[in-house]
Amino acid sequence: MRKRISIAILVVAASAAGLFAQEWRGGKARAEGTVKSATGQPIADATVSLRWTQSGKGGTDLKTDKKGKWAIMGLASGDWNIEISAPGYQTKQITITLSQGDRIPPLETQLEPAPQATESHEEIRVGGQKISKEASEAIEQGNAAFAERRFAEARESYAKALAELPDNEPLIMRVAAAYEGEGNRPEALKYARMAVAKNPDETFGWILIATIELQDGNLEAGKEALSKIPPEKVTQPDVYMNMGIVLYNKKKPAEAEAAFDRALALKSDLADGYYYRGLTRLTQKKNAEAKADFQKYLELSPDGAEAKDVKELLSSIK
Repeated sequence: MRKRISIAILVVAASAAGLFAQEWRGGKARAEGTVKSATGQPIADATVSLRWTQSGKGGTDLKTDKKGKWAIMGLASGDWNIEISAPGYQTKQITITLSQGDRIPPLETQLEPAPQATESHEEIRVGGQKISKEASEAIEQGNAAFAERRFAEARESYAKALAELPDNEPLIMRVAAAYEGEGNRPEALKYARMAVAKNPDETFGWILIATIELQDGNLEAGKEALSKIPPEKVTQPDVYMNMGIVLYNKKKPAEAEAAFDRALALKSDLADGYYYRGLTRLTQKKNAEAKADFQKYLELSPDGAEAKDVKELLSSIK
């Protein structure tokens, strides 16, 4: 007698940190360079900040070595804004274009000495809006805490800056992601919806909304949020995994199978993807395809949580 399997919603939501990192990674492009002073001396510990323009958020910060050199691999194709700074020098900004098939020559960057400090007050602007030094410091503190996954501390810092920047969509999204990192889905959903209301093209906001709605079993709301995102912008399988499980639980195996197909297209070694797709195929009496999925699961995760059930299912398939 075939064993009846009951499955619950899989907790595969994108982590808060992952929301802001997922798209710029995973490529094959490389960037490298050397930072020197106006007299040609290498500048060690200069900060090289790379930001992928396609998302406006994804990127990373590097430090130059003792010879003033820096390098990074695994970047996505497209335009990258690079900001190079060091204490005592003027910050320099450049834009480069990377592609998977080409390797650009190393960047040679020369930094000019910073002008002498004056008595005048520095004007700080974010998104074209003037803010206080305290708000600027709060954003920096929030970013540092967020990077270290101290989400509650990050949220509190962002909230201080939000008092001066109530309409700043990227900052609102940071608050949403911090709440998600804390596990407070209702507040994360609230702020994510605030962000997409201000910018309907906010990809990360719609991904977060879709993920939370699907985690909560709200299929239609999740599908609606997902429909707002260009398919090529979804680069992680989590949201499709959640959708597939909701559809399976709602006894829509054909639609669930299609969702798991999309998840596996993004990550072909996702063991759980094969397990759940195998269940949907078994429900549709696609025994040969289900068997292949279960065997792939065992190949990828021989000691996984579902290994025992998978072996029993395989023995029952004819």
